[in-house]
Amino acid sequence: MSESNNLPQAISHKKLSYLMLKAQKDSHFSDELAEIENPEKREFDDLINNWEASTKKVINELSKRKENLLKDKSPNSLIALGAMEVHLNMALQALNAFNKGVDE
Repeated sequence: MSESNNLPQAISHKKLSYLMLKAQKDSHFSDELAEIENPEKREFDDLINNWEASTKKVINELSKRKENLLKDKSPNSLIALGAMEVHLNMALQALNAFNKGVDE
């Protein structure tokens, strides 16, 4: 209650503007506001999240059922499938690096 006794009765517009410019931004509030104001970012985030989930499912299926998937495939098909799996894993690693950069 003693804090409210120290508050000024009035403040000039100039002083208020100065305080507003120097005030530290609330990062949580500004992040929420940015997401609300930027539907393109929200749409991109949804696409990335869906891609990540789908990619992880594909990699898991490749790991589980390789024998069934590889039956009657040519050597070139096997090489292509292996290359695809490697590239999907690298893409997931790149996404993780991107997400870490966003949080910092």
